Amino acid sequence: MKARTKIFLFLLLCIICGTTALPLKAQSFDIKAFSDTTKYGWKNYLDRNAYRQDLKQRQDLLQIYELEAQPLNTNILKSAIIPGWGQFSAKESTKGTVILGTEIVLAGTSFYFLDRALSKYKLYKQATQVDEIERYYKDAQVPYQYSFILMGAAGIIWAYNIFDVIQSTQDYNVRLWEEIMERSKSGPVNITPTGIEVRF
Repeated sequence: MKARTKIFLFLLLCIICGTTALPLKAQSFDIKAFSDTTKYGWKNYLDRNAYRQDLKQRQDLLQIYELEAQPLNTNILKSAIIPGWGQFSAKESTKGTVILGTEIVLAGTSFYFLDRALSKYKLYKQATQVDEIERYYKDAQVPYQYSFILMGAAGIIWAYNIFDVIQSTQDYNVRLWEEIMERSKSGPVNITPTGIEVRF
């Protein structure tokens, strides 16, 4: 490298290091601004204590919610494996029954038509006369097409099942949170993750 390039790089390095070191000046800590409780809306110790108790109660309720809530990914996986299973987990048994029943009927009839098409196709392969070959081939095409139409409908129901389990799980979790909040307000005896709490 030339001397000018080395000098230029050295000066550039000094400028970069100098500009990053400038903002590192020590700042004083303002204890009065930090300990000002009025910015939180606390006028006295009782307000602070009420806020602390409310925060503790919400944390306890959140722990209960996390224990009882349905995880979305688990329900999606359940519904992907067996259509309607996620809806059953989200306490939507009617939807789960309809989806599972529809899926079973569509898949069953699809396999039935596929079996009929394959048996006709087997006869087509064994036929030796031209008119028999044409007849068996046409006879095999109709159930084969029905089989694919029904399998496509089963695929559409399966995709709707995945979409619906997302909605059902989110609705279940919202209802659960509202129920937990209602339970916490209703009775003098509450069950928390740390034990039983009695209010007088």
